[in-house]
Amino acid sequence: MQPLLEPFAPLARHVMNPRLRGALACGLGAALLGACVFGFRGEVDFADEASLAGVETVQLHLPATELVVAGDGARSFVDWQGRWVTLGGSAPDALTSAHKAELLWETWEQVGRLSASLPAEIRDITALDSLEVQTASYIAHEIVGTGDVFVTGVDAYVSVELDGGDVQILGGTEQLRVHTTRGDVELSTSAAVDVYSGFGRVTVDAEAGRDIEIETTGQVVVNLAKVSDLDIDIEGAGALVIDLDTASHVGAGNYRRSIGQASAALRVRSHGGRVELGMLALVDDP
Repeated sequence: MQPLLEPFAPLARHVMNPRLRGALACGLGAALLGACVFGFRGEVDFADEASLAGVETVQLHLPATELVVAGDGARSFVDWQGRWVTLGGSAPDALTSAHKAELLWETWEQVGRLSASLPAEIRDITALDSLEVQTASYIAHEIVGTGDVFVTGVDAYVSVELDGGDVQILGGTEQLRVHTTRGDVELSTSAAVDVYSGFGRVTVDAEAGRDIEIETTGQVVVNLAKVSDLDIDIEGAGALVIDLDTASHVGAGNYRRSIGQASAALRVRSHGGRVELGMLALVDDP
């Protein structure tokens, strides 16, 4: 672990989503305005791991951060690494405060939870700058927090519930559930999909004929690999373009169409946003 000390500077790195950067800056900025003694920033890198023996669901309950989750079918442990950032009136004070922040791993029955533990005296002046988690692909994951989330390689059920932030998920074979109050969502998966964004663009590349449900105020783009058995139900499209092998349409507003056995539901509510349905070209493995 290598602590870093420097005079106070903006917390976010240049890759951070502007919404998250603003939230972190405003939160710590308020602390500075409330008490002018905070002039230094302390940074502490951390890493840890825990066994996944007997665990069927991993819960990540986190403060605002940039989160990366990567799944691997051969894993029997979950590993995490990241960085805490906090403020202080001096370099030693800032570093001491940063060392008080920690992530706790707890298990009960078949659930393992990773969550933040922040003493009251540092809660308003401390941020989780970034977090990377390496985990098992066959275990369900439930993520609760604020900020951008990237998930790859998790085949089991994935749930992401955010106060705000963009979500990108690659992979999945069971179900993906995403709920963000504001943010763009991008999914490439063969899993069933349930997405809600209060405001943002939603893009889904559907590699299998599974149920898809999307609600947002914004643009929706769905690319489908299988279109022989679809129950299409679209409402409130500001503009609508459908270019499928089994259906074509240009217009706006509402659209209903049953194709084949209609075994896979495609439900879209865009609240005035543009909706596009197209074909997804799958690339065979060499």
